[in-house]
Amino acid sequence: MAPFTDFLPYVGCRITIINTDKFEALPPKIQQAINEAFEVLEQSDEEARY
Repeated sequence: MAPFTDFLPYVGCRITIINTDKFEALPPKIQQAINEAFEVLEQSDEEARY
């Protein structure tokens, strides 16, 4: 995964995953580590714009 292409880092414990297909292709152990390290919120494209 490449920054600003597949995900956007934010200040603090937030991350925006743009390419969910790539995220879901990661090994479960990596997905779990990311979910534990960051605040996880799911939003549609439209919700994320506001």
